Amino acid sequence: MRKKRQLSKLQLRYFASYLAILLLVMIVMVFFAYRSFSDFHSQILLNRYQAGLHLVQDAQEQLVSTLISIAGQMTNSDITPVKYAEDPVKASRFSGKLASYRAVNGTFSEIFIHFTGDDYIYSSTSFFRMDRFTEQALTFESVSPSQMESALEKTAYLTIWPEMPVQGYAVRSDMGIHSVVTIFVPLSYPGGARVGTVMYLVESDQFAEWFANFGLAEADVLLLHNGQAITAQNKSGVPGETLIQAAEGSETELRYGGKLYHVLTETGSSRLSCAALVSDQEFAVALSGSVKALVLVSAIAAALAVLLITRFVQSRMRGIKLLHSMLAEHEPTGNELLEIRDGIQRLIDENASMTTRLENMADVQRGEFVRRFLLGTFQDEDAYLQMAEQVSVNVDTRYFAVAIVAKAAESSYELTVDKIDRLFDENVSGASLIPVSAENHLILLAFANEEGQLRTFLEAKFAGLKACSASMIMGVSGFHTVWAEGQRAYLEAENAFEMRFVKGNTAPIYFEELGENQILEANYNRQAVDHLRQALRKGDEARMEKALLEVSQAMHDTRSSLFGFRCMYSEIITAVSTEAQQSGVKEEELYDLFRLSRCLSVDELDGMLKQVCRKIVSLQTKTETEEIPEPVRNAYDLIQRRFSEPGLTVASIAEEVGMSDSKLSVDFKRVYQETPLECITHARMHRAQHLLGDTEMPVKDIATECGYYDISAFNRRFKSYTGCTPQQFRQQGEGQQG
Repeated sequence: MRKKRQLSKLQLRYFASYLAILLLVMIVMVFFAYRSFSDFHSQILLNRYQAGLHLVQDAQEQLVSTLISIAGQMTNSDITPVKYAEDPVKASRFSGKLASYRAVNGTFSEIFIHFTGDDYIYSSTSFFRMDRFTEQALTFESVSPSQMESALEKTAYLTIWPEMPVQGYAVRSDMGIHSVVTIFVPLSYPGGARVGTVMYLVESDQFAEWFANFGLAEADVLLLHNGQAITAQNKSGVPGETLIQAAEGSETELRYGGKLYHVLTETGSSRLSCAALVSDQEFAVALSGSVKALVLVSAIAAALAVLLITRFVQSRMRGIKLLHSMLAEHEPTGNELLEIRDGIQRLIDENASMTTRLENMADVQRGEFVRRFLLGTFQDEDAYLQMAEQVSVNVDTRYFAVAIVAKAAESSYELTVDKIDRLFDENVSGASLIPVSAENHLILLAFANEEGQLRTFLEAKFAGLKACSASMIMGVSGFHTVWAEGQRAYLEAENAFEMRFVKGNTAPIYFEELGENQILEANYNRQAVDHLRQALRKGDEARMEKALLEVSQAMHDTRSSLFGFRCMYSEIITAVSTEAQQSGVKEEELYDLFRLSRCLSVDELDGMLKQVCRKIVSLQTKTETEEIPEPVRNAYDLIQRRFSEPGLTVASIAEEVGMSDSKLSVDFKRVYQETPLECITHARMHRAQHLLGDTEMPVKDIATECGYYDISAFNRRFKSYTGCTPQQFRQQGEGQQG
């Protein structure tokens, strides 16, 4: 009995020892898992909100761009700055033209136009005297009649009034709106002569719809012009002025009323910007379910661990019991010694396994050190130095740098942390991390006493990785000396990495070598995009393949940053997506194919575009002839026969086929996906391109052949359509032939 109690106590001690070690390991792993998961989960949510705010900013800029484009179309039509009120018939026709603009454009609720020096204001429904318009026809809450008159007379640049209640009989009763954002666009003829002002009313419900559609329904959102709020969504009660001050001060967090908020900003062109405020409580609510799941999984794992330890101790105690029995009663025999040896070997193997698990835990800690360094979450320098010592990273150096490494998704080479970390040497120390939210990416943090050592190490590492995968790309930050600049270094590495379309991937891309001349605006051949759009619309496979070659050449010739390249590629995507919707291609297929952030080269983007376009043509089903209304079909045939006639207008076509201007425009666009005016322009420009490329006719004669008696008007229209003058187009064609 005494021996059994001794063995029982020994067994209990083994059990308690192994359990304590395992529980300690589990606690540490759960702690680091929770911290990493919590931080990255919050960052993912912030990225989603930032992406939504970016979409709102894009929509805001697209809205203003569309309104400016509509104003520009007026100067290219037969609208002239005369006092239409002196001729009621002409004024009524003019109102009808404005009604057509409003009918085919859903970006605004009402349109008004005032010519400088005229006593009248014209709208899509009527025309009013200036004093009656400013005092009765259209009134705002905070604007006097004199302010309204001054804005209409003197607006020389884009002006946006903040959201205000509006009333008056010039606002159509069927609009059902209570407040609007007012946008003034100066109306000028080519050459710079200002002739009037176009005023649009954009109802506030449109902005609220953006916020809801782009995932910002629960956030505070401010749309700004010149730093002034033009419309706002306030959910938290934080004053708009407070949010504007935080955004202008580049603050990322804001405390108000005892609560913490995250500040997000987006800045665009035309002095437009937007800001959002997201409560920190939303992250806690979103994380609570995941934390509960983590606790449950940890509890189950702990229970299983107790069972496994029990079985483990019982199996390992056999050799100890045998040894204890032999030493207490008799000398061991040969077979018994073999059993003792086997039992000891099993203990050695188990200890080696435990050592491996501890090494894996060290890898987790090294990744945590890199993450905290890049996010700047160390409380002070002592905490930073202490953790660096724990993970055996020598930070007692003069310089450090951050590098982002990535490879194409289709590459079979596996980019892992251990392959990177094992290459550090006596001169360079560091650690690496694979981000949770990025695929096929790795972040590298390196320390050295000399810049040359860092550069040599990074270039040697890149050369080795390049030999394993030809698609490898590395963006490197500047060389920093202050540990607290880790966040800045990471942003610099991202900036360098995003220049891959310009720099290629033959060598590491260093942030310090990027000059301002590298950040170029995308300048590409819009004619190629239009050819692709036309080919997809017609379902012509041969024309589509030819247009794809043009677009591919345009993409390869474009030198721009990732942002500028996305601006170019977004227009291509818009054209392709529009035609895809008509052809039955599912939206989720387009979304997967056009995730630009995963692409590492222009060739990948080019491959995506070809794949989608060929799918569109294969699925496209044209509208049957009998389904097209006869007047619309007659209008299309008339344009194809008589597009070269200078007097051909939408009004004359509508009159000839027996329809109103607005009805023809709506039905024509529904069938042919373009307005009659666009169809006329396309036919004329295609004819002009053919004559410029295949004949030696003078440009003046070509203009007449295409329906333009005014050579300057033809030159402006051709440049707007193709991006170059007729002479430049002809020279480009001769250069390609040469």
